Amino acid sequence: MDFPPAYTANTLKGFCVCYFKNTDHDPESPPHYHITVPISDDSYLLLCVITSQMESRIKYYQRTNKRAVPCLVSVDKNDLHFLKKESIIECNQPNLVRKKDFGRIVDPDQKCKVIMRDIPSDIKEKIIKAINDSPIVKPFIKKLLRKSS
Repeated sequence: MDFPPAYTANTLKGFCVCYFKNTDHDPESPPHYHITVPISDDSYLLLCVITSQMESRIKYYQRTNKRAVPCLVSVDKNDLHFLKKESIIECNQPNLVRKKDFGRIVDPDQKCKVIMRDIPSDIKEKIIKAINDSPIVKPFIKKLLRKSS
């Protein structure tokens, strides 16, 4: 059974992985996996995209802000079983979305699927550290991160 994205958003607690096409991204881009990062305000979701475009992201940050490169968290199928190739979690550009507005960023022509309801502890720690260490993430987002994730 398919549930509306706004309903799905309200069921996301802690670190979850969702798969959907984000309407804020290029219309030609495929759906991506996104990790929800727990924050202190339960009416919002903090989303970090997982992308296999590692080289282009690394090169981009090497050109624009070298201190952001270590804030790309490398993962593969040993970390997240559903991945087909080595990827990165983009922790420099987390997307803060109201749960009630989640349906606006999910392409209605594509399904939104919850892939995992929890992720390995070491990946959680790396994501939190990367967001906190990022020279790009705004301070107010860093303050929203839950201390006991």
